[in-house]
Amino acid sequence: MKILLSSGSLYKDPLEKCFYVAQQAGFDGVEVVLNDFYFLSDIDERLAELSKILSIIAFHAPFMVESSGERVKSLLRSIELALELGVKRVVFHPPLRFLFDFSYKKWFKKFHWHGDEIELCLEFMPIMKFGFLKFCPHAFSKLEELKDVASDKGLKIAFDTTHCGTRGLALVEAFERLGGLDLVSHVHFSDFRVEKGIFQEHVFPGEGMLDLFEFVKYLKSKGYKGALTVEVSPRFLPEKDIERINKFKALLERLRGV
Repeated sequence: MKILLSSGSLYKDPLEKCFYVAQQAGFDGVEVVLNDFYFLSDIDERLAELSKILSIIAFHAPFMVESSGERVKSLLRSIELALELGVKRVVFHPPLRFLFDFSYKKWFKKFHWHGDEIELCLEFMPIMKFGFLKFCPHAFSKLEELKDVASDKGLKIAFDTTHCGTRGLALVEAFERLGGLDLVSHVHFSDFRVEKGIFQEHVFPGEGMLDLFEFVKYLKSKGYKGALTVEVSPRFLPEKDIERINKFKALLERLRGV
């Protein structure tokens, strides 16, 4: 199991900073979130240079885009970059359930992945909370539904621990309901907690309410061979690079020692 750092954990900093921090902390590689980069004409050259610092193991396709049609274009561009640069995995979000994501929903309905050069991983999305109202804005919000869609379309699943936390589900139970080792080949790893009724997602591991390290122990006991990406919000990290590096080092030591 390779342990990666998501560039989303440091999205407020230059992309180069993420590779530096990840390399200094001892991560096995980086998952690059392509939100702000996929449309740049020289992004392939830039990523190729960064991969000399530390391997790019996965791309996360853009999810902050201007239109439904652009979601399709940006996903296809992510796949193109992965094939060009030898990145073996692309994570992407399911369509939104609302009408303004019509183009992406229409395209996804017909889409089926036949490629074996890379894995496309459909992400397990969270429940959102607004006062007393809880709902999932994404399609395939039920676990078994997501499992069936991924299986039918030749996809894998990206399991997100903090998203699981929003649903109040035990990690191992949800992992198995999504197909376990047969379908889940990527894990986004962060904690979750509730403060004053507000969901706090992508909390630094060990600072929330999830049984994260028992989950890692379970993955290892089952022989999980996929990637585990540490994906935390920058607000749960120190400001100084050396403090970030040391915090990540301590986390990696704990993860590898489980």
